[in-house]
Order: sequence, then C-alpha cells, then structure tokens
Amino acid sequence: MRRLVPPLNLTALLALGAFGELILCRVVSGVFLPSQHGSSAERWVAGLALFFSNFSGLLGLLVGGVALVNGLRSDRIFPRSMRITVSTIGLFFMAIATLDVLAVLAPRYHMYMRISHGFLVCFLAVGVWHGLRRTRAKLAITLLALPILLQPAALFVHRMGVAHIDAGQVLRTGHLLALTAMILTPLLLMPAPLGKIQLAVATTVGVLVAAALSAAATLRFELTGLANASERAYTSALVLASAGVCATATACVLKRGNTTLIGWGLLLIAATGMDVDSAKPALFSLCGLLALAAASAEESPAPADLVPEA
Repeated sequence: MRRLVPPLNLTALLALGAFGELILCRVVSGVFLPSQHGSSAERWVAGLALFFSNFSGLLGLLVGGVALVNGLRSDRIFPRSMRITVSTIGLFFMAIATLDVLAVLAPRYHMYMRISHGFLVCFLAVGVWHGLRRTRAKLAITLLALPILLQPAALFVHRMGVAHIDAGQVLRTGHLLALTAMILTPLLLMPAPLGKIQLAVATTVGVLVAAALSAAATLRFELTGLANASERAYTSALVLASAGVCATATACVLKRGNTTLIGWGLLLIAATGMDVDSAKPALFSLCGLLALAAASAEESPAPADLVPEA
C-alpha cells in the first residue's frame, strides 16, 4: 500500500524542528513565559522549548552548510561567475551563525550576520533567474526573498543614520511584501494535477489553520479592545497568507517528487517569521530558499544529435 506521507529527510526534520521552535520558543515561552517558581508543567514546556531551539539550530547549521556546498557545485542555483563571492560570504555567514548557535554572539556582530545573510539571499534570488526554471517558480522565490533583503537594508539605514530614508517604512514594506508573497504562493507553487485525497487534505489543513488563527485573533481583539480597521486588515491578510502557505506546502509534500522538497522549503520560510533577528531564523530562511531553488531547477536539455539521419 502506498504511503500518503513520504519518508522524512534532513530538510523535513529541520522544517518540523523549526515549527517546534517557533511555537514553543517564540510563541509559548515568549507569551506565557514560566516564572522561576512555575509549575512542573511549565518547567517541562520550557525544557522542551529549549530542546527544540538547540536541535533546530544545530540541524540548521548542518543542512545549511550542505545545501550551500551542493548549490555551489553546480550552475543550477549559483552561476559560475558567482561562486567565489558566494563561497566567501557563505563561509563568513556560517562562521558567525555557528558562534550564535553554539555560544553567545556579541550584539555588534549581529549586524554583520544579517548583512551577510542578506547578500546570500540576494545572490540566490538573482541566480535562480539564470537557470532553467518555470517563470512561476522564479517569481515565487524572488517574492519570498525580497522581504528578507529589506531587513538588513533597514538595519543598515538605521545604523548609518540616513536621513532621507525611513528605516521603519522599509521594514513595513518588507512585511507587506512577505504577506503578498505568501498569499500568492498557491498560485505560483501549487502542484498540478492533485488527486482527490491530496486536494482534500491540503484544503482541510488550510481551513484549519485559518480557523485557528481567526479564533486567536478574535480572542485577542476581545481581550485588548484593539479593533481598528488597519489592524483587522493586517490580521486578515496574515490569516489568508498563513492558510495559503500551509495548504500549498501540504499539497507539495503529498505530491511526491521534487515538489516534496518545495513543501518543506515553504514550511521553513513560514517558520522563519517576519523578523530575521538571530542565527536560527536566518538559517531557516536560507535553507528554505535553497530547497525551493534546488527543487524547482530543471535539468538542462540534452544537446541535439549533429549527425543527420540517413
């Protein structure tokens, strides 16, 4: 009997670990942080969150390093003209990311990590237009990469004190582009054709995610009393984007083949969140984009036979 879900690989384990880190560390521990004398359940959740944080960080270093090396070995992601530059920046980024994951990185080095990460994503977004890919895949990768590029740009503008550019406006533009890219994901990356069971499962996942986020947003509005039009519009876009990404990722994972890697890559990018402020989200986003670029690359056509047929 054919299995509905394909077997897990390192990228799949990283995606699941990244989602565990997002939910337990950045949501549960960030919002419901247990006190020093918390209950046993709170301490157990805090320990589980710490495990997912360390596990996803170490696995992100492994997958990110291997993905960069594989990307540099062929012309499908980074053209030959980019290899020296990308390898140098990639080595610098991986060294700083390793220090941030394994030890405490000094605050002044975070800017260098984010800028080197932005350059890697920039070269990747440019390189995908060089290879043989569908235009929809190229556009999807570019749209997903643009918000990541704007974050170090806003940080650089803020640190340099550029008067005629508002760093906050740059960040808001990045958030808007991120939501736009996520909303367009089903149109750009949804595999076709889908079986009835695959379509039903993907639709169910999207509906459940939308319902859960809508319920959480409604509860927040009732508790805080913040219900202005702009916040409701942003929340609606966030719900729609999250549901679209989860439904598309589910469909890609169930479709098998190269689309499975696209699904795990989408989940990694979704687990990154809106702000890449440390090594773990930076590794998640880089691994996710590299997975999308590798899975969407098409093999070069074989050269035609120059000998005419008799």
